Amino acid sequence: MYVECFKNNGIDYLRLVKSNRITNSKGIKTAQKKVVYNIGPLSKFDDGKPEYIDRLKKSFKAGNPIISSLEKYCDDNKLPIIHKISIAEGSPDCFGNPKIFSNVLLERLLEEIGLRNLFSSYKGFTKIKYDVYGFAKLLIFGRILNPSSKALAIKQNDNYYQSILENYNPDNVYDTLDFIFNNKDKIIKRINTNLVKKANRSPKIIYYDVTNFYFEIENPDEDILDENENIIQKGIRKNVVCKEERKLPIVQMGLFMDDNGIPISIETFPRKYIRPSYFKTCFEK
Repeated sequence: MYVECFKNNGIDYLRLVKSNRITNSKGIKTAQKKVVYNIGPLSKFDDGKPEYIDRLKKSFKAGNPIISSLEKYCDDNKLPIIHKISIAEGSPDCFGNPKIFSNVLLERLLEEIGLRNLFSSYKGFTKIKYDVYGFAKLLIFGRILNPSSKALAIKQNDNYYQSILENYNPDNVYDTLDFIFNNKDKIIKRINTNLVKKANRSPKIIYYDVTNFYFEIENPDEDILDENENIIQKGIRKNVVCKEERKLPIVQMGLFMDDNGIPISIETFPRKYIRPSYFKTCFEK
């Protein structure tokens, strides 16, 4: 199935169509197009940004359509991931291999919580050239399986049974960190939505805990003020009460958890406070 734009009385419309191969009366195989779902006029959905139709087609193909009514048609549109592994009888691989293989299970978990589709669709929207999802996987796998710095996590690429990245620039790890930071709320919403749907997560009981991090710098971050001395950007590293009683600027971190101890969201703050409205944004409507 695919999204098609067509004209009717001079007006652009969108519809979801499916192409089938049939044999006509002359015994010749030909393509026949069947309308699965009439989406509606293009003007109703166009967000005004460039290449809307191309972005819509790519998002549907990735399984995360930007038109929500198309989501129910995506299951038949996703391509299965096939892992092919062969081990020769008598090979040392049968008894143990220094290569990491446990990431196969983690990859499946990332797919179930929706990160694979999210990263793929946003890569298409932003026209990112490097493998942002591959870098993200290395960062996640490295944190779980072999914690190290961000740069060293990328160097672990060849430690896996099958390398995750190919022909890559290791400096793109920093671009990946920017991508994750800029889309943090969307990532958290996608994870929470899938945990509610697939793991029956309930937000009725929420646990909250805080900690802080200190920085070995002399002065705290200053607030940025406008001409009327109103704060337009608050400095995040501040001199406040520290549990280690250090006289250094700190940043506070807050963590939400559900009744199973699984994190819901994480946020950093310049001082000891929590935005009550933030938790409401952690779940997609």
